[in-house]
Amino acid sequence: MMEAIPFDRSVLKVNQVILMLGLVGGYFAGLAVHGFMYVLPVLAVMMLAGTASPRTNLARFLYLRILKPAALVRPRVVVEDPAPHRFAQLVGGVFLVAASLVLLTGQLGVAWVLGWIVAALAFLNFAFNICVGCIMYAQLVRIGLLPLRRASHA
Repeated sequence: MMEAIPFDRSVLKVNQVILMLGLVGGYFAGLAVHGFMYVLPVLAVMMLAGTASPRTNLARFLYLRILKPAALVRPRVVVEDPAPHRFAQLVGGVFLVAASLVLLTGQLGVAWVLGWIVAALAFLNFAFNICVGCIMYAQLVRIGLLPLRRASHA
């Protein structure tokens, strides 16, 4: 049994918008100004920090402190296990770390391909609720490479 808790999917949607806008904007701005390639490591840190703790999740902060109180984004609370979504965020963060490391070698094309993969996957989840990282998580649990966290019955 998974740990099903109330989970606001609006935080995920805000995170996906930040990723899409940051990556697409950073790419096109980088065509004109070389310094915009640093959007990749900045977004990598954002993703990994958000995976590590809800307190360091920039999307959660923006949603709870600005967007939700201003009624710009409405809550979408569901009862589900947030672990697959954290795993998906971790995978996206790892891709962006890889892109950032590739930047050090000067291979901008390879770095941006990795960044565009993250942007495309964020778009799939944002527009169609297809979470490829969540599917990966489920398959890794199914074959026994990831333990399924059990809900406590205490």
